[in-house]
Amino acid sequence: MIAISFYSVLFVSLVAMAIVVEFLPNKSDNTAGMQQGNQQAFKAFRNNYLFVYSMAMAGDWLQGPYIYALYEHYGYKVGDIGRLFIAGFGSSMVFGTLVGALADKYGRKKASLLYMVTYSMSCMTKHSGDYWTLMFGRLLGGVSTSLLFSAFESWLVAEHFSRGYAEALLGDVFSKAVFLGAGLMAILSGLVGNVLVEDMGLGPVAPFDAAIAVMTIGGCVIWLSWPENYGDSSGHSLANQFKAAAVAIMSDQKVALLGAMQSL
Repeated sequence: MIAISFYSVLFVSLVAMAIVVEFLPNKSDNTAGMQQGNQQAFKAFRNNYLFVYSMAMAGDWLQGPYIYALYEHYGYKVGDIGRLFIAGFGSSMVFGTLVGALADKYGRKKASLLYMVTYSMSCMTKHSGDYWTLMFGRLLGGVSTSLLFSAFESWLVAEHFSRGYAEALLGDVFSKAVFLGAGLMAILSGLVGNVLVEDMGLGPVAPFDAAIAVMTIGGCVIWLSWPENYGDSSGHSLANQFKAAAVAIMSDQKVALLGAMQSL
């Protein structure tokens, strides 16, 4: 008990220190030269996005450690579980080529909301032990993953420049998004999931219900506070966009390698 208490205090202390270091104004703060009103408006915009992105990432991180365990809990063997995972990755591969262009055409806000909806639906399927219901959930999860890593950042970039903020400030937002979404949320989600499953004994479905809760919160903030924005699709059909992308991949080895690395 003493060891647990010590590590808990140490963890909270280190998290607090990391947050202070990340968010405390410093000499390289790009907002320092802005007028007070513009500075406050930018920080409100930045913090709104960071909160939503953190909720979206937490919804993803909460599920990860328990997907395989849940399938085992329902009595499925390695081969059956493997097919479920392949379906999810395959869904992400197929729809990942479409969601960016569709978000540009129909709206990044709608695409971000769609992520919250489809991933929540995927989590709901985890309450069923039926194999094909779980398969449907994996397909939804693949679509959701593609939306997570395209729609949110696209919305941010377009909205950032539409409000007239400097390009240098965008790097600050991305830096904090990585710290919160890929760092802090990953750790906290793991701890919350462990408490729900192990300490509270709620079973392997509990983290998925928690994911629905945080994504619902994020979705409400998007619905109430995000304006819609679109990509530049004037005169460009989806087919033409895919052709242009194929030309870019084949003509520049760096683009092809970057795409291959990203797919891993």
